[in-house]
Amino acid sequence: MTQKQEMKEAIQSVIKVMMDRVMNTVLVEDPFVKEEHKAKKPLYAALVPDEIFKGSHFERRFVTPFGGVWEKLAIVAADKGLGFGEKGRTITGKVNAERLRRIQEVLNNLEHGEKGKNESDRIGIMN
Repeated sequence: MTQKQEMKEAIQSVIKVMMDRVMNTVLVEDPFVKEEHKAKKPLYAALVPDEIFKGSHFERRFVTPFGGVWEKLAIVAADKGLGFGEKGRTITGKVNAERLRRIQEVLNNLEHGEKGKNESDRIGIMN
């Protein structure tokens, strides 16, 4: 199996574990129960359709764990791509001015990119 395939499978595994956990929470442990919602928040229930609250219920249970998954995905990518990744490690050192300028340029292009160009062209990555 290639390094690229190993990384892909490891990333998919992290996402699958998170999604399985989210779906278990939403469907089994803490499902949206229309009657409970109406009893707890009758005014909201009268003004907003149940589907909106059901979507909100799912969204809250999806977004919260996804924050931690980003860290896990970064570690997986580092382990499979560079050979080492660690959570919570502080790295100190100096970055030369030209590298900082290039990092700022890439971030600016990502945030305020030109329309009509694909992302790798905008940030100057060679394929």
